[in-house]
Amino acid sequence: MTTVGIDMGVENIKIVVLRDEKIIGRGKARSGGAKRLAAAKAVYESALKEAGLREDQVEKVFVTGKGKFDVESMAGDIITEPVTAAKAAEFLSPGATCVFNIGADETMALTLNKDARITEMVINEKCAAGVGNFIRNMARRLELTQEEMGAVPPKAKDGPAVSDGCIVFGELDALNLMNKDVPPEEIASAVLFTAVIRASTVIKDLTEPNFEKVTLLGGLTQNKAFVTALKSWLDLEFVIPDEAEYAPALGAALLAAGWGVKPYIEPASAVS
Repeated sequence: MTTVGIDMGVENIKIVVLRDEKIIGRGKARSGGAKRLAAAKAVYESALKEAGLREDQVEKVFVTGKGKFDVESMAGDIITEPVTAAKAAEFLSPGATCVFNIGADETMALTLNKDARITEMVINEKCAAGVGNFIRNMARRLELTQEEMGAVPPKAKDGPAVSDGCIVFGELDALNLMNKDVPPEEIASAVLFTAVIRASTVIKDLTEPNFEKVTLLGGLTQNKAFVTALKSWLDLEFVIPDEAEYAPALGAALLAAGWGVKPYIEPASAVS
């Protein structure tokens, strides 16, 4: 069976083409803003080309992500983000007991039971949103590439700091440091440290966490400095699958294929 999963993120569109539980095509591009539907169609065509398929050879397309309703016309079904994250974790990291999905806008933490059902779910509140966007925006202002941003050293104890209250205050503090000619690498370290604290507040909101096997998903898995700092701050080890960046799209494609379908939220205990 050939299926497609589309993750309409705030920052990027990610697409996975799946055939018989194997990824045969991928696509990634900026979200397109007001032209999201056109952008999604372009990425879809690119992913199909990589897979060597025509559109009429795809049996089902499922969509997830913040912009999922912008491409409703492309979707056979629309799936919420926690469900696709849980499905991807079950596939990529069997036995996962906890899932952190950290992207441009959203930080999400899930506790899974032995059947890979979601028993608890926490998503960032407004002031904890935009961790990935914060890092990207500051990298641009500091004239650092994403690779350079991901290679900065840990923040020194006596190094400069930026607010972890919200993005606006954090960016203002960082700009103030720039005006004081603080070296870009030191500001970058402070920015990453603040992003880690902001993401950690969501993770620590889990009331019944099970950290036996923690799986990290989302775009920020590609930032090595962020991941290292997050491990240190939480004192946890993570499983980071090879397809972690594409996990929501993969989860959608797996659901479209009917892989391991079962209820994913325990009604009596799930919280948000």
